[in-house]
Amino acid sequence: MPRLSDSFTIGGLEIAALSDGAPDRALGGFFRDVDPAAWTSAIGITDPEDPVPFNFGSFLIRGDGHITLIDTGYGVPALAMGIPGGGELPERIADVGVRLEEIDRVIHTHLHGDHVGWNIHDNEDDRLMFPNATFYVHQNELNYWTSSVSDDNPMAENVRRRINPVIAAGRVEPTEGEYAVSEALTMVPAPGHTPGHCTVLAASQGTNLLLLGDAAHHPTHLEHHDWIPQVDLDPAESTRTRGKIARLAVEKDAIVTSGHFPILSLGCIREVEGGYKWELIEERG
Repeated sequence: MPRLSDSFTIGGLEIAALSDGAPDRALGGFFRDVDPAAWTSAIGITDPEDPVPFNFGSFLIRGDGHITLIDTGYGVPALAMGIPGGGELPERIADVGVRLEEIDRVIHTHLHGDHVGWNIHDNEDDRLMFPNATFYVHQNELNYWTSSVSDDNPMAENVRRRINPVIAAGRVEPTEGEYAVSEALTMVPAPGHTPGHCTVLAASQGTNLLLLGDAAHHPTHLEHHDWIPQVDLDPAESTRTRGKIARLAVEKDAIVTSGHFPILSLGCIREVEGGYKWELIEERG
């Protein structure tokens, strides 16, 4: 059984990693046009169809006078997927002693369906799951998903179903550039996966943490910046973003993790000859 939640601290912040579903799955779709022998070797399997641990995760942050949720999971669709913890993010939040109405900030790294799923109760009920939260979303992300530009994107209908009620309620705060949500949390533009994708930098008492969003679905993406998931809208920009994130992680000596890494996978990025190296510093699960 995969671990569905765990907590750690950086400085004065408590970070809870919370799953909305933790399947084992094949990862071939995350390595567009890459020789299967190369990427399978890099992640430690021999057959591209071999399933490996994966996660649809969010992060709950306390300690700066607010309760902040980074992304809102897969939502109701995960309930039917038959995977451990699927569609149980509200229960995971309750498990750490937080009521949904206590969450006063939601930061969306981007608006794909597995990151906005619990914005509303379900497909038939558009009441906000986090009614007292301000939702922070990069303006480029909003522009893409709420305009005709994304009409041909098969994800658009689901995304709009889950962000439009938040917009209608006046709860969205659009952001541009690097945006300080608070002294502790900064949204760092990291486009490519989507036009307004952001990574979140958390900082407290001299310690830094990078929550990658979908800038990396697997740690090997932090070493091979041009290994591109099929779903990335702009492969060239995605490649540049991974280089930017790797440099930032080294500069900040940051702990690094992602909602798609199994709980709990904490690492760091070291600069090595010819590139960067991911080093696991703590793993529980």
